[in-house]
Amino acid sequence: MEFGLKDVLYIIGIVASTLITFFGTRHGLKEYIRDKNDELKEQISDLKLKLQEQKARDDLQQQVIDQIGKQMTDLIPKLVGRIESKNAKK
Repeated sequence: MEFGLKDVLYIIGIVASTLITFFGTRHGLKEYIRDKNDELKEQISDLKLKLQEQKARDDLQQQVIDQIGKQMTDLIPKLVGRIESKNAKK
């Protein structure tokens, strides 16, 4: 089996195109992964900021709930006392 000039050129062409495709794909994948990584980092930082905002809102809501609870513990006995005194007068 003899290899002619055409056969050698075909083999060189196949090897060259394989190498070019491999390195091009590798470079493209590196860019894609880097871009995806940057995008995900950006999304994570945005989510962290939203989480901090939600925690701040939750803390404020909890403070309001606690204040209302304290007021209710003072007001409910007074209200019950007034209702009982009103019912006692009737």
